[in-house]
Amino acid sequence: MLMPATPSNRPASRPTRRTQLERRTEAESRLLHSAREIVARKGWIGMTLTEVGESAGYSRGLAAHHFGSKPGLLRALANHINENFMREVQRAPLAEDGLPALLQFITTYLSRKDAAWTNTRALLLLMSEASTEGSETGDILSTYNRQVLGYLEAHIKAGIKRGNVRADADPTPYAILIMGSLRGVMLQKLLKDSKINLKRVRDSLVEMVTRSLAPDGHTR
Repeated sequence: MLMPATPSNRPASRPTRRTQLERRTEAESRLLHSAREIVARKGWIGMTLTEVGESAGYSRGLAAHHFGSKPGLLRALANHINENFMREVQRAPLAEDGLPALLQFITTYLSRKDAAWTNTRALLLLMSEASTEGSETGDILSTYNRQVLGYLEAHIKAGIKRGNVRADADPTPYAILIMGSLRGVMLQKLLKDSKINLKRVRDSLVEMVTRSLAPDGHTR
């Protein structure tokens, strides 16, 4: 006679085997997380692929296996940093295209909760090192920067069409000014013993961009 399954005689369930894609995805995520932490701590130039692999808990050569080279890792890391930030933007309440979306971008950028500012610190160090003569990271960070500026320009253009941005606003200079302001603020914030009140700066920047771009100087 068959006995009903009980905790004592129920067959042990077999652990679900992960697919190769799942294992690869997890490994790359851990490697990128470790690379971001290392870059935020000491910059890109001093980092090695071996260090990334060991820090992530893998073999010395796994980062090279997945990304091929330091520039290959950097391309993936730039995307990883951008995706982390855009996830925060997308978690905020949905904003109308144009000026409301730009103001939300600014608010999210200066309101994040990471006390160590790992994402921002890593990006600023990468940008700084990419500006040195003969840098191997220059082209990669230039491409990344154009993508971010393109996002801001697209919302300025959308705002012109919707009527919530001045019709005579030039998208490219304003995108550069907004992004430059955000990075400049954070560069000062991350200096030792900084006393910057980000909430006050954030609110002032939102007001300044609104006065500069809104047709009547006020959000709609």
